[in-house]
Amino acid sequence: MSARELPLLFVRHAVAEDSHVLGDEARALTPEGRAAFRHHARKLARLTPLRGIITSPLVRAVQTAELLAEALGVAGVEVHPALLPQRGAHKRIVDLARERGAGWALVGHNPSLERAAQRALEHELPDKLRKGAALALHPMKEGGFTLAWWATPGRPVKRPGDLR
Repeated sequence: MSARELPLLFVRHAVAEDSHVLGDEARALTPEGRAAFRHHARKLARLTPLRGIITSPLVRAVQTAELLAEALGVAGVEVHPALLPQRGAHKRIVDLARERGAGWALVGHNPSLERAAQRALEHELPDKLRKGAALALHPMKEGGFTLAWWATPGRPVKRPGDLR
């Protein structure tokens, strides 16, 4: 698969603890969330290779990114503050997506990822970006994106025609 054919993935972190004594930043994946995403990451590995993975610094996102890297054979995970769930994050995520381009996965949080996807695609999403879901986008020369496919843990992969 050539670099032009590779998608850019927006990946929402997997199911995490509801709370943690050290605060929201320290919330880890639950054992069930880890197991479900490990299985899902193997499915994603069959759909596309990746060149790199960038993640929010929050524990649950880093753990999700590490599972994805393991399944895809990506050497390391880069932590980037643009993926933190803060005000205006959706704009920073789209900027990062344009900067890195095809072949990268950006692992983060809702509502930032959903809003970034809507901004990148220039329309509403047909469904929620559930925990552990991956949205595959194809970058276009003009700087926009088109939807390639949508993969949610425990569900079949959906293509644009399936999402209407």
